[in-house]
Amino acid sequence: MGSTLTPIVPSTPAADPKDKPPAASKFWVFSFGFYLILLNLTLVYLVLRVWPEKIPIENDPAIVKIIPRYFEPSMYMETRYLCIVGLVGALGAFIHLTTSFTEFLGNRTFVASWKWWYGLRPFIGTALAYMVYFAARGGLISGNSGAKDLSPYGIAALAGLAGMFSKQATDKLREVFEDMFKTTHPPTREDSGKKAAGTDGANPVT
Repeated sequence: MGSTLTPIVPSTPAADPKDKPPAASKFWVFSFGFYLILLNLTLVYLVLRVWPEKIPIENDPAIVKIIPRYFEPSMYMETRYLCIVGLVGALGAFIHLTTSFTEFLGNRTFVASWKWWYGLRPFIGTALAYMVYFAARGGLISGNSGAKDLSPYGIAALAGLAGMFSKQATDKLREVFEDMFKTTHPPTREDSGKKAAGTDGANPVT
């Protein structure tokens, strides 16, 4: 009478609790929560200070009262737009950052190894907002158009969405760059780590 052999499947070893990333301390969580509140209030305050007082906008420089009686620089509208892009880009990143922070904290999966990502996320949003803004100004608007032809609301929306959806904005910039600088026959370089077809790894066969 034949017998059926049951294959022995090796069991997966249980995860070592020591390999689990350490959870963030309560002090760091409360400190970071306070940082987020302060960051939001600061960004909103600066946006309100830099925002143009009236529309349509004049090209003449105007006094911007960042800190009344202490810091009141004179800015052209182009400079104010750059400030708006950077601040609203950071504000968009703040939305993503705070949503992620509260979600992971609520699920008790907030670990200390992500500290630098959370701290640098607003700066990433600002830098990315500038890249998207420069690409939009260079590709969608003629070079003869000035600040008076732009809408601060449209610029702020573009910068905020770029900061909030950084991955999608990065993918779009990569797509634009690849379309602009696409090569039909990319050269094979010896330091690229790839061997050309029909070669022994040294020089290409001619």
